Amino acid sequence: GGGGGGGGGAEISKSTKKGLTTIVIDKTEEQLDQDETPEEQWRVVLHNDEVHTFNYVIQSLCKVIGTLDRKRAFDICVVTHGTGKATITKSWKEQAMKYCLGMQRQGLTASIAPENRFTGDGDGDGGGGG
Repeated sequence: GGGGGGGGGAEISKSTKKGLTTIVIDKTEEQLDQDETPEEQWRVVLHNDEVHTFNYVIQSLCKVIGTLDRKRAFDICVVTHGTGKATITKSWKEQAMKYCLGMQRQGLTASIAPENRFTGDGDGDGGGGG
């Protein structure tokens, strides 16, 4: 026996594609990340030390990085104190290096790292250890 049946409503699929599928396979790889940053961004990272007071660090941050205000500098101190390090600012590499050196001249521990090291899905430096 059997049935078969069904199948109605086939008229609905009108052509919705009006030439919208322009697929450009050329060069997509390279251009993905480059809409806003023509040059790669670098992070200036402040590392915790047990030597300097918040106040000193705030002064140094504001002095070295003219775009920071005291409130932001204080927040950076809090994060650095809590987690061991904090991003001070992001900039292109040369500028980041200048900031980093400036911080080191103030006696602070700073480093720079390319932004792409922080993005992505990895958990970065997980772990901990004793």
